[in-house]
Amino acid sequence: MSLGKRVQQRRKILDISQLVLAKSLGVTPQHISLVEQEKVTPSIVLLAGLATQLGVSVDYLVSGKEGIITDTIPAIKADKKLKLKAKKSLISL
Repeated sequence: MSLGKRVQQRRKILDISQLVLAKSLGVTPQHISLVEQEKVTPSIVLLAGLATQLGVSVDYLVSGKEGIITDTIPAIKADKKLKLKAKKSLISL
């Protein structure tokens, strides 16, 4: 299954319209449609946002494989040197 199909499948499972997903990501519904149709490749920033909004990892969207090291997230959250934005970005990856 392709990245676009995984985005579309997950969006439908969550019962989210392209419009709602697009608004939450700051893009147009047409852009979401193009991603789902594999006519455009999402930027890294959009890919991370899609993963967050769809409740999956970037790895899942790209490869279809769920794989996260469970000890990583608590370590990221506990690191006092990282700012909140950096922590969120790392966790979403």
